[in-house]
Order: sequence, then structure tokens, then C-alpha cells
Amino acid sequence: SKMVIWGGISNATASNTGGSYDLVNNDWISVTTTNAPTARSGHTAVWTGSKMLIWGGYSYPAGYYPGIGGVYE
Repeated sequence: SKMVIWGGISNATASNTGGSYDLVNNDWISVTTTNAPTARSGHTAVWTGSKMLIWGGYSYPAGYYPGIGGVYE
């Protein structure tokens, strides 16, 4: 019933923020950045049914591919 968006790139800066869209109530809620993975774009995100796993991607403008990830519950 929800869609989770996390990371990406805006104004040449990678992001470590996101939001959760509630399809039933038609509203957005910010997700916490506490213990969030470093800012990145082009990462892989997989929903398990209860958690979102984030891995890899590109850190811009730092210019590297982090070999780390995180879990959002």
C-alpha cells in the first residue's frame, strides 16, 4: 500500500533522503536519515515485503562507487 523512494541526484549532488507515498491516503511522509547509507545515485533498491535494501550506486560529486548499503524498515 506504500511506495518508498530513496536517494538519487539533484543539482549535481547525491541525496541520502527519501519519502514514503501512501497510496490509500494519497500523501507523502519523509523517511528518517538516521543511520541512512551515504548519499548516492544509481544504487539498487529491493523491497522484501517488510524492508527496503539499498546497495552500491555512485557517490557524486565525491566520484566513487561505495561498496556498502543499508536497510530501511
